[in-house]
Amino acid sequence: MTVMRKVRRTVKGELNRLIDSLVHPYFRECPALIVVDGLLHAMVEQDPNVSLRKFVRYGVPELLRCLARKRK
Repeated sequence: MTVMRKVRRTVKGELNRLIDSLVHPYFRECPALIVVDGLLHAMVEQDPNVSLRKFVRYGVPELLRCLARKRK
């Protein structure tokens, strides 16, 4: 693996952690931020197929949980 590839991976990881730390605490107050979170991660990853699969796997269940909590 080249040095540039390692740096790029590290930067992506740091950006993803930054997005998580800024957006995740507000999911309960505003479930729409779950969609924003998915879009921000997709922008960082720049791979639509992987981003969509990750959103369906992690974002959709979280969105459903938040919406179910709001209905109670």
